[in-house]
Amino acid sequence: MAGLGVAGGIGKMIARGKSNREMRELSKQDPQYAANPLAAQRLSYARALRDARMPGAAAAERNITGAMGNTLATAQNNASDSSQFLALAGAAQGQAQRGFENLGMAEAQDQQRRMGNWEAALQGQIGEEQNVFNDQLRRYGNKVQTQGAIAENRANTWGDISNMGFGLADFAQAGGMKGMEGMFKKKPFQMPNAGYWYNNAPRSGDMNTFGLTPP
Repeated sequence: MAGLGVAGGIGKMIARGKSNREMRELSKQDPQYAANPLAAQRLSYARALRDARMPGAAAAERNITGAMGNTLATAQNNASDSSQFLALAGAAQGQAQRGFENLGMAEAQDQQRRMGNWEAALQGQIGEEQNVFNDQLRRYGNKVQTQGAIAENRANTWGDISNMGFGLADFAQAGGMKGMEGMFKKKPFQMPNAGYWYNNAPRSGDMNTFGLTPP
């Protein structure tokens, strides 16, 4: 039974060593999340549009101003008196004012749309950065779990080594080593007693000093 325990302990140590190597290799292969570059590009584009003016707004201003100037010039050339000119000029000014108000409302609506696009792009970029941070936490957690599992395997391995040592000691104390004589078919070496060495000690002139054979 002690031999089976030793063999089982060795097998578990080998299995744990293999498991530790595999966990270290898998830890190196843990994929890392990379932020989508399109999110940063979208944010940059949305920021540029947010700070820009509505397309066509400048041309609309020039058209409104030009139309009012043409109306005033026509009124000045065709008016029969000052009252008629003032009436035509007032109408031109009122029309231009309505044109500027409509343009301002259109630009305000366009600015709100642009701000919405910018906020959406900003949230997208924040989401990507959060994904990167969450992935870093995940990788750190995986690393901690892997190191913990490796440390546990190492501790269990040392425990098995200790148990194997106690098992071998119990095996020897129970006389297991004597049973191994039959396995090797040899009698374990026994130290001769003191009387043997005295009775067979070489005497003066004895040349067979090294020919002694213990009983």
